Amino acid sequence: MILRIISFILFILTLLSAFGGRINPTYVMLPSALTLALPYFAIATAVVSLAWFCAGRWITAAIGVAVLVAAWKPVSTAIPLHFQSEPTHKERTFKLLTYNILHGWDQEDPEMKAGNRSFQYVLDADADLVGLQELIDINDTGEVPRLEGTLRDSLLRKYPYRAGTTACDLKVLSKYPVKLIKEYPTFSHYEVKMPWGKLNWINTHLSSFNLTDEERKVMKEVVSVKDTEAGLKEMKGSIRGKLKDGFSRRAERAAAIRELADRISGPLVVSGDFNDVPESYAYRTIRGNDLGDAYAETSFGPLITYNRHGFLFHLDQILYRDKFMKALKVEKGSLKSSDHYPLLSEFEWIAK
Repeated sequence: MILRIISFILFILTLLSAFGGRINPTYVMLPSALTLALPYFAIATAVVSLAWFCAGRWITAAIGVAVLVAAWKPVSTAIPLHFQSEPTHKERTFKLLTYNILHGWDQEDPEMKAGNRSFQYVLDADADLVGLQELIDINDTGEVPRLEGTLRDSLLRKYPYRAGTTACDLKVLSKYPVKLIKEYPTFSHYEVKMPWGKLNWINTHLSSFNLTDEERKVMKEVVSVKDTEAGLKEMKGSIRGKLKDGFSRRAERAAAIRELADRISGPLVVSGDFNDVPESYAYRTIRGNDLGDAYAETSFGPLITYNRHGFLFHLDQILYRDKFMKALKVEKGSLKSSDHYPLLSEFEWIAK
């Protein structure tokens, strides 16, 4: 009986996490917090349903399956079941890298004995377009250590076109002519002159929760099924305030990005550090009805793009207007010099 009650609680949490992104966190915060754990709840529900099926408890198993079917659309965004594809016209493909580069620092090698591994990765990835977050001035050796000599020369030679001011921590590097249209709080708008036409590009770095290490431990409990109740009880006081503030600020900036996207016609990419997960309120607001998700459409299984504090979430996103482009693949780099993994995507330009 107790196991069934626990299972039903899990099923309810799975539904709340799947559809929590439809509720504005400015008014009700808890559904947004649960959305962070959607992949974990969905996988747990699948495992528990299978266990009940094997135990011959058909009704309980059927309820679990019904929950997954009802939540399939958001679940399949967080846990996609697709594979990368080959282009129809290889000559019309381009690669885009998004990377919260953490000022070029190295958390695994603070003394940077191996040089600047983050920018070495950028160089080796050989993307056509590079969107960076948490970078004020690439020319400031005080901010960006060990970006020197051959590495610096090779990087600037490969990317002769660069955009972004020191008033913002968003920068882009490009093999093609790029123009900064406008910088906004937490995102910037660029136009890139691609070989086949104009690409509008929004590089974004939405607000984080600014949690302490202890507060992150509480958040880890929320995504642990056995500790969910304890974790939710701890969501009060300062941590609750920080969560609500973070969700609310992202919701506000997401609305501004969506408003800008609605004014842009033609090919568009919105990429960067959303500090929020697929199917969150901010993600859904930005994506709207006209943007595809490059990872969800080309990949298999859940993704983790943040690699510190056991805060294992998919926070970096690549959205695009799929009427004009086709996503071919998204690959996550394994480098841990920054607290975010780099994401390298490939697209085929299909706009006429």
